[in-house]
Amino acid sequence: MRKTILLLFCFVTIAFCGRAQITVPNTNVTFSFPRGGWKYLQTLAVDRNTVAYLYSYCGKYVLDNRGDTILPHLRVYVKKNFDGTALDMAYMRYLNQPFQSLSESVEGLPGSGGISYVGAYNNLDDHKDYKFQMMYFMVKNTVFEFRLETTLDTYPQFEKEFTEIMKSVTVK
Repeated sequence: MRKTILLLFCFVTIAFCGRAQITVPNTNVTFSFPRGGWKYLQTLAVDRNTVAYLYSYCGKYVLDNRGDTILPHLRVYVKKNFDGTALDMAYMRYLNQPFQSLSESVEGLPGSGGISYVGAYNNLDDHKDYKFQMMYFMVKNTVFEFRLETTLDTYPQFEKEFTEIMKSVTVK
């Protein structure tokens, strides 16, 4: 009986750990990985006002149709003291990383003045096609970019999970 209760407790604890809310440092924005299997990778200081937080999927090995190992990832890009709109940031980022927009929406986003995309692009370095979900929104004078990405051929495995992660993003 004791072993059964202990086993049940361990299972419940593991299940809830994957659902824990993650707060973007120094902000009131939170998100979660509802299915678990993700880990924090690193923080990149882009400039005095800009930081990118990187997370990677580690739940299982992901192989593309060529047999290459793929690393689906989430990038949370945060720019403080931004004097434009979320759409201004989306355009500036597009100029640096062009893509084909497959769908766009301005409904149901956290924060204000945002936009979300499903997009795709071809990486000229590895000659692979990539597909992603991305959103921009503002909280006061801070703009956020959430971008979940994987290769085009592995995207169907992650589409539902990417959508769940995007829906978990909230402003407290």
